[in-house]
Amino acid sequence: MLELTKLAVALKPDYLAQLEALGQVVVVPPRETLYQVQGSSAEMHVVIEGDINLYKEGQDLPVVWLGPGDILGEIGFILRTPRTTAARAGTQGAKLWRLDRRVINDRMDEGQMELMTRLLVGLAPYIRVRLNKLTENAPSPRDLLDTHCDHRHPAIQHMAEFLIGRDTWETAHTIWEFVSSLPYRIGFWNIRASRTLQLGYGMSTTKTNLHVALLRACEIDAAFGEVECPPDLMNPLIHPGYHHVMASLPRIMHYVPLFQTGGEWFPCDATFPPAVWQALAGDAVSSSFEPGEPCNPVNILLGNPARQYRRCDDLKHVITKRPFYDADNVEAMNIVLDKIQGPFLPIPEWVVPIHYLMQRDLRAAFRRAYAGIVTELERLYAAISTPRGESGSADQKAAAL
Repeated sequence: MLELTKLAVALKPDYLAQLEALGQVVVVPPRETLYQVQGSSAEMHVVIEGDINLYKEGQDLPVVWLGPGDILGEIGFILRTPRTTAARAGTQGAKLWRLDRRVINDRMDEGQMELMTRLLVGLAPYIRVRLNKLTENAPSPRDLLDTHCDHRHPAIQHMAEFLIGRDTWETAHTIWEFVSSLPYRIGFWNIRASRTLQLGYGMSTTKTNLHVALLRACEIDAAFGEVECPPDLMNPLIHPGYHHVMASLPRIMHYVPLFQTGGEWFPCDATFPPAVWQALAGDAVSSSFEPGEPCNPVNILLGNPARQYRRCDDLKHVITKRPFYDADNVEAMNIVLDKIQGPFLPIPEWVVPIHYLMQRDLRAAFRRAYAGIVTELERLYAAISTPRGESGSADQKAAAL
């Protein structure tokens, strides 16, 4: 039941099965309320099927949409604070797994104490993602229009020094190897190339932006190639509960880096690491980049020529677009990818010593995990009152992956 949820990324199957047995299944009919604003809270829920909409008090439009695999109510689960939003099932209803706060108590045996410690540690990265969304001062799309491919940034320039080869082809191949090694994760595309380098992962838009920046830092003429794809292309990499969301889009845009040599443009797509490409395409098409040849495996997979794309000098037409998803559910969309590649979320500093403590003093490890998660959630609860940014237009008809 929990194998395709955020908890499955944090917990191994045997721990997941033990945790599942401590909870219960709840079915919420279409458009029915799960809980109200300011209502009592001591339960955490995980969406198994359907979806949940969260509403601020007095508002008729949801502020957050949560789909399969996502978690809600984790603040009240630990802090017992009143609900800050109302939760209602979507048009198809929702099937949820519920865990009561009372599972954490003074009578826990060692097995349950270890399980709760692992649960608290597993929740920490997702809480940090929510907190970052509310507190980070991200650059506005307007600020990014002329600076998104910041190839003169010191970090990009320093990285380029280690990637320059003896000629254009060797340099292009070395850069391709580096970018290809970075994990592929769905996220947000309105960030600079230097930020993608710092994160160490990205989607086609952000990895290609970094790729082009590195090519330009190596003084190679580079541009962007836009490839139109059917929305079901990404289904093997996305939680099945989100396939219907992708199907509502008439198309998605895939971006590939281009570089020019000898008066000719060559695509050199490094979006998908080998394990991810295997999950996406199997053995149908190779994704390797061979010097002297164009590398555009997505086009080949679609049955199109490798050189079929729309060339762009920048991504200004993409930067100003808003995704159809929000930070509160984007991580649920990455569950399949994280199970293939491993998790790549920000880990709070207090998590690291807990793994060591669990081998020496389980009770001390649990108490440290509990103190850490309480601190994280108190910060998140305090930040909830900060006005939220726009989560994206509902009628946006294209997405960049």
